[in-house]
Amino acid sequence: MAKIDLPDNLLSGLVPGLSGKKPREERKVDKGKGVFRTLLRSAERAEDDGFHAGSVADAPFSQADLEALLDDVHGLGEDLKRDPNPEAVVAYKLAVRNFVHYVVSRAYALEEKTSGTNILKRKKYVILSVVDQKLEKLAAEILSTQRNQLEILRRVDEIYGILVDLLQ
Repeated sequence: MAKIDLPDNLLSGLVPGLSGKKPREERKVDKGKGVFRTLLRSAERAEDDGFHAGSVADAPFSQADLEALLDDVHGLGEDLKRDPNPEAVVAYKLAVRNFVHYVVSRAYALEEKTSGTNILKRKKYVILSVVDQKLEKLAAEILSTQRNQLEILRRVDEIYGILVDLLQ
């Protein structure tokens, strides 16, 4: 029988492994962030800020806790007035965040209701009820008396935002 000579490129296409190319490797495609990943990252960010979201909201209401948070806001606000440095700004911001979170988690109740039985015409109503009027008034007083410190924080955040925009 006679030998048939085939060109190398034709032979390489017929027999796997003879081509100079490596076989394609399958790549795993990340389809996006999952719910768990986003929750985990938000919890890590909250811990980095020094604020534990569950610690304030899950604890029962205590007048001593409220007074301690209020004292922190006033004390750190005075420190910020005397010496406006970055550490004082961060500490004051954290104190205000903790106080507002404490008040909001205890002063307001959110209730959802759906109307009717017809699925096509069903509407969803969200009712926000003020649970503790005194706590709400206290929060309003605190925020009004801390206006100067909050204005300083607003300016610092604005400058920080400008710097971030310049870096990008």
